[in-house]
Amino acid sequence: MKFLAKNSASEIHLEELKYSSGSDNSELRLRLLNEQKNFCAYTEKYISGIDSTEVEHFDPTKKNDDDYYNYYTTLRFANERKITKYKEYSHSDFFNTLFFQNEADFNARIRYNNFIYEATDENDEDAKNLIDYLGFNDDYLFSMRIKHIQRLRETIGDFTTEEKLKYFKIYKEDLSFITAIEKEFNIDLSEIINS
Repeated sequence: MKFLAKNSASEIHLEELKYSSGSDNSELRLRLLNEQKNFCAYTEKYISGIDSTEVEHFDPTKKNDDDYYNYYTTLRFANERKITKYKEYSHSDFFNTLFFQNEADFNARIRYNNFIYEATDENDEDAKNLIDYLGFNDDYLFSMRIKHIQRLRETIGDFTTEEKLKYFKIYKEDLSFITAIEKEFNIDLSEIINS
């Protein structure tokens, strides 16, 4: 999951842009989405103009007293799915360590393997809890990830790396599940998402 990382040099953080209950938070939502390169932070689905998104509070108990480090833009269904799991995971250490907000720490503790996300250390309960809390492997998302990769295999499976990069430059909406795409097609899409 590439879009959980946070940047202390973020304009949102430096300007102390805050969520306000009952107000129009569209500027915050759009700026977060821009920072997340137009991807849902929890699902890695590419967000189109017709998708329903919202500012998501990672820790919902901080909703009226939070900041940049608690905000993400997510698809509405990802946010609603997570809300139902809060009670079960409310005492997890990841709420304090926020290890997932550092890309290197996240990648050291959680890996993508054959369409699922798993803790790199089977004893890392904190990583396992985060995976479940955010629903990385929920049946619906898992199924969508597999179908998307299968469709891409039919579409670009025989393409050279250059042809694949050109394809994704043109069809950015097909970048959904970007981690799976990079692993399954052995391709680095950083330049595409940063352009």
